[in-house]
Amino acid sequence: MSIAGHEKAPRDGSPLRLVTDVCIVGTGAGGAAAGRVLAAANAKVILLEEGRRWRPTQFVPKPSVAYRNLYQEGNTRVMSGKSYIPLPGGRGVGGSTLVNSGICFRAPERVRRRWQSFGLDWAAPGELDSIYDDIEKRLFVAPTAPDIARANNLIFKKGVEALGVKGDFISRNAPGCQGCGVCQFGCPTGGKASVDLTLLRDAEEDGADIYTGCRVERVLQEHGRCVGVEGTLLSPDDRSVGRFEVRAEKTVLAGSAVGTPMLLWQSGLCNRSGQVGRNLHVHPGTGTIAFFDQDIRLWSGVTQGYYVEMEDEGITIETFTSTPETYYALAGPTLAGNLAKMNRMASCGAMIADRTSGTVRPSGDGRANIEYSLIDEDRERLVQALRFVCKVYAAAGAAELYSGLIGERPVKTLEEALRPLTAGVPLHALNVYASHPMGTCRMGPDPDEAVVRPDGRTHDLPGLHVADGSLFPEALGVNPQITIMAVATWVARRIAKAG
Repeated sequence: MSIAGHEKAPRDGSPLRLVTDVCIVGTGAGGAAAGRVLAAANAKVILLEEGRRWRPTQFVPKPSVAYRNLYQEGNTRVMSGKSYIPLPGGRGVGGSTLVNSGICFRAPERVRRRWQSFGLDWAAPGELDSIYDDIEKRLFVAPTAPDIARANNLIFKKGVEALGVKGDFISRNAPGCQGCGVCQFGCPTGGKASVDLTLLRDAEEDGADIYTGCRVERVLQEHGRCVGVEGTLLSPDDRSVGRFEVRAEKTVLAGSAVGTPMLLWQSGLCNRSGQVGRNLHVHPGTGTIAFFDQDIRLWSGVTQGYYVEMEDEGITIETFTSTPETYYALAGPTLAGNLAKMNRMASCGAMIADRTSGTVRPSGDGRANIEYSLIDEDRERLVQALRFVCKVYAAAGAAELYSGLIGERPVKTLEEALRPLTAGVPLHALNVYASHPMGTCRMGPDPDEAVVRPDGRTHDLPGLHVADGSLFPEALGVNPQITIMAVATWVARRIAKAG
């Protein structure tokens, strides 16, 4: 099934050769923000995207269709180590903003203060505030409304308030949200202000060009300077149909904390520090469910609309929903015998700011080889998060609770649910997933310790810049999309100022 949108690049086998002022690799949060700034500064900008351009009406709310078309590696990308941990990432014009829940958190002040110690000027108090203001206005960021949140979010809110814990509705860039609960498969109504509908639209109005179906494979250098990129042109079904080359005065890598180090490794560049692909940080997550004596219909309403931040522990609790078939695929044994009451099921996830560190390298087949072994401290914080969620659901009046551990069954009391959630829970008993890769081309003033300078230029190669989540020195602790946009904006303004 081909549901690809408009394509700029040729698909008839003829080579594509372009010359521009700025070439940006990637059209997700970072690439879109950088392209918007540079196009507004009258630079000739070309953005390259491996995936396709989509219209909201082309999104099909089925996991199989979305995974094949909108996710990196068909949503089969995993981190390997002590266990296999899924690490999804978006693919297409808009990147992961196509398939996220639209959550918009600013970087916490405590994190920015800590990051300032890494020599990052943009982390200084107040430095990014005006940029955040602009991005939030353009993306129509606002707290989730209760009527769109609906029962899955509101039942969790009830439990949080019963415990006397501070929680709040999540702010999202979804001004037209109808609560259809399929954010992860692409918003079919166009109600989410993903960057393809906002920042990239601004960039195109100012003259930027987006070329889709362009798999960038190598950064080009001549005489000690970056001069652009080259790669393979892809058909809508990802067959190779030709080659392309883009020559540029300045090149910006914004392919994510997986794609950017992969490209640098493949190009054999910018690794004097030995840090390319190292210092991978993610937000490991887990979650659980509960059954109530009332209709929840968790597939109706905002996928993630209410949260609690356990700041001292580095844990963020966020409600979570998806479609019924997705739940059954993830937790079939747990739901066996409970399908008849699935309409009374509530669901919540939790993520942590990890202290584990991993690596990203290319593999022989072109896929990312991601090594990551969750340390005991992080595993124990995931168990702590499950204990908290169980307490919230019990306080909300749940009829049955589920610990969230593999092999356990729903139980009637909080005591029974908490009993297996001890500090010694083995990793293989946890349903662990991960999101938001960060840190693999970290930014800093010391060329022996960092890949990228504090202004976004790579230490090793003039003309080459980075503007994505790979710049972060450690895990952010909250959903990073608007912080990636803010930092990419900050970097792009310096590129524009340098001329």
